[in-house]
Amino acid sequence: MWSYTLLFVLQIFSFAPTVSGDVSVTAKLHHPVTLTCNSRCSGVLKWIKFHKPGSVLARCDQTSCRSEEGFNISHDQYLKGNPHLTITAADYSARRLYTCLCDNKVVCNVRLLIEPLEMTHVIAPGEPIEVFLPHTDLVDVSFTASDAVQPSNLQICSVDKEKIQCSPDYKERASLLNTLQIKDGDVSDCGNYTVQDIVNDETLAIVTVHVREPSPDIKPCPDIKQQEGVPVWGIVLILMVLLLVSVLVVVSVMYVRLRREVHQLRENAENSRLALLQQNGNGNHPGEESNLKNP
Repeated sequence: MWSYTLLFVLQIFSFAPTVSGDVSVTAKLHHPVTLTCNSRCSGVLKWIKFHKPGSVLARCDQTSCRSEEGFNISHDQYLKGNPHLTITAADYSARRLYTCLCDNKVVCNVRLLIEPLEMTHVIAPGEPIEVFLPHTDLVDVSFTASDAVQPSNLQICSVDKEKIQCSPDYKERASLLNTLQIKDGDVSDCGNYTVQDIVNDETLAIVTVHVREPSPDIKPCPDIKQQEGVPVWGIVLILMVLLLVSVLVVVSVMYVRLRREVHQLRENAENSRLALLQQNGNGNHPGEESNLKNP
């Protein structure tokens, strides 16, 4: 009897799908994300929410696959042993642990996380600081100053839906709209504001704030007349100067060329005169010799 029982248990462990360790997948907000699972299942495969076992998101068997709205699963990939589940648009409500079952036995556990939002704001002194809250279900807002003088991750406010509780330094400055608004921004407020989900212990957003420091060298904005640019007479003067320079360049080039041509003409005339004199000299020598012979 014990031998049959032991054999039955061994058969169960031999044919039961292997459970992979829990993994985490990080998705961009409102982007599609795939929960991977590599396990061949010859029976019925299901994807469920870990905390809601009766909520079946996708189901596959040897003939077909079906999925709820917002989820996709490929039957071809299921047959190949890759029953991945795709969430078409991940949001904060989708953050949880998902479980893949084969014949009601766990084969994969995948936790979905949302990538923290990163934003940068530049404000002038006195302007309010806007800290974006992706959602307001039990979140903390902490502050890390740009300089190292103040402590890091200093908790300044906690938000629970429409309720807000802040530290004494921020109690009079902070208010809750669609964002956590902190009045009277100052240079000392430069730094990172981190929005942390208390329940899931996740960072939702990191808002970097820069406050422009006033400088005595900064002059007030010029009026409209000063912003008109170069006046018309200035443009005309510039064009005349450019035209005059162009004329001078052309005249200089022509003068140089003319001097070269005059010099060439003079050389040609001189050469012609010398040649003529040589011809005349050669023509007079025979006559002179005859005169000498016949005195």
